[in-house]
Amino acid sequence: MIIYALDFETYYDKHCSIRQLGPLGYFSHYDFDAYMVSVVGDDGYEFVGHPEDFDWNLLNGNIVLSHNASFDETLYLYGINCGWWPEVKPAEWHCTADMAAAVGLPRSLKNSTAEAFDLEISKSTRDNMSGKTWAGMSKEFQKEVEEYAIKDSVLCLRLWKAYESKWSQFERDISVTNRRIVQRGIPIDVDALRKAKETINELIFETEKAIPWADEKPLLSRKAFDEHCINLGIEPPASLAKTDVDAQRWILAHGHKYKWIEAVTNWRRINTIKKKLDSFDCATMPDNRYYGGIMYFGGHTGRFSGSGGNLNLQNLPREGMFGVNMRNLITAPKGKKLVVVDLSQIEVRTLCWLSGDRETMDAIQESDDIYEAFAIQFGLWSEDKGVLKKRDPKLRHKVKALVLGCGYGAGAKRFAEMYDMPQQEAQDAVDLYRTKLAKVPRYWRKLGKQVDKAYDVGHLSLPLPSGRSLNYGNLRKTLAQGRIQFVSSVNRNGQKRIMKLWGGVLAENLSQALARDIFSFMMLEIDKAGIDIIFHVHDEVVCECDEDEAEETLQKITQIMSTPPEWISDIPLDAEGEILTQYQK
Repeated sequence: MIIYALDFETYYDKHCSIRQLGPLGYFSHYDFDAYMVSVVGDDGYEFVGHPEDFDWNLLNGNIVLSHNASFDETLYLYGINCGWWPEVKPAEWHCTADMAAAVGLPRSLKNSTAEAFDLEISKSTRDNMSGKTWAGMSKEFQKEVEEYAIKDSVLCLRLWKAYESKWSQFERDISVTNRRIVQRGIPIDVDALRKAKETINELIFETEKAIPWADEKPLLSRKAFDEHCINLGIEPPASLAKTDVDAQRWILAHGHKYKWIEAVTNWRRINTIKKKLDSFDCATMPDNRYYGGIMYFGGHTGRFSGSGGNLNLQNLPREGMFGVNMRNLITAPKGKKLVVVDLSQIEVRTLCWLSGDRETMDAIQESDDIYEAFAIQFGLWSEDKGVLKKRDPKLRHKVKALVLGCGYGAGAKRFAEMYDMPQQEAQDAVDLYRTKLAKVPRYWRKLGKQVDKAYDVGHLSLPLPSGRSLNYGNLRKTLAQGRIQFVSSVNRNGQKRIMKLWGGVLAENLSQALARDIFSFMMLEIDKAGIDIIFHVHDEVVCECDEDEAEETLQKITQIMSTPPEWISDIPLDAEGEILTQYQK
């Protein structure tokens, strides 16, 4: 098969942009124009020009690459329905941006090729294309755009040739499946969305009216805030941060008398909700479906992330805020249902597996309640007392906090801050965890020693049972507060970041990465079963099915997600789910 790298060039400006409108909202904008496609084949073929002049049949049965296939492939599929180009059937369509992230390179073509090939690529041409139609460009700039476009396709193909052998078929399948999920869209209750926007817009108006300097100075001006406090004879607080205890006490003391204080503290939160609702609205098409994005390998551990913009499906508020519940906007169409299933306490289970704690895994396997199993393990409960969840829910909550909070090396001080408990109680809890689950802290120490050994070679690689590894390059030592620390450069959200390395954080990384691999395997199995996943959040899948098939679909998904992959057949898994009309948590 021939491999072709393909890249579209399209009109954009600050109003007509994918970041603002989502993919289909952008493609359907009245100013949108896909005026160029560049195609480079590994057989020496090159084309750059208008899509109407390209022989699309060349792609039939061959492999297509794009650096950001969630854009280029989705545009291609959209354009078929618009009659912009013919339908052809490539054998495969892969994303080299996804590949770059998976093999440890930065996501962008500019940064990935800089690291891989020591090349400096200027994106000034792309920046200068903003607001310019093809007809409106000078002949000189048109030539510059053509050269820019073909160069991107050449580099896309070169990147694939250099790194595709390091990108497993399993990971390629996850990348493609995630793209298909996003392309299905999410059903939205557009009437509820309209009402939510009206509610927030009214609240924004009322909030701004309550701020005395709204017409004269920026709403969030700290200088204006302090001046108004002084004019009223009030000592302004040092901070207004939600996490600042003194700030919250100050607001509590004065907010009941001066309503503008509450207005200032709430305005930013209300405006954030407004932006999210606007994003929902802009990217919801006439078919009443929202088309956004979920980024494959958004984090160093491989977990998915939001794809940028004001709306991150991975981080929707759990509860309603200011009269708006954004999760409830996701509503099954008539005759359909949402089936929502998640992997139960998956990171607790992966940590036990990684640390080799077979005794705890067996206890989890045999118990109907994982936290009751841990309570028994800790010597805080016994089976003859009955069901922990019913008999002593407070103890169960404490055990849950202990299990979730102490697994990655948190000390007593940190644990006390996390769960707002007295220092001694936190110390007792940490000591209990480390004594009763001794294999976990032993695992931290083992990982810490591996970092120490890897320092001489400057690179640490930690294998996972799925076949991939977590890699930490540019390993070096730094001095912080009189202590030597190991640090590494890793990719987060497409950018290189400095990360401190020690046993606890590596245990967390590995536990999350393994959980991600297991969850991704489940997504592939659900997809193979012919069930439509429409989005996913952390360890949860949201599927859409016919109403009369909902019970059967729930059973199928639960069974799939409770069955471990062959490459980790001894891990105890569990899944639970529900059938919904409106998405919730």
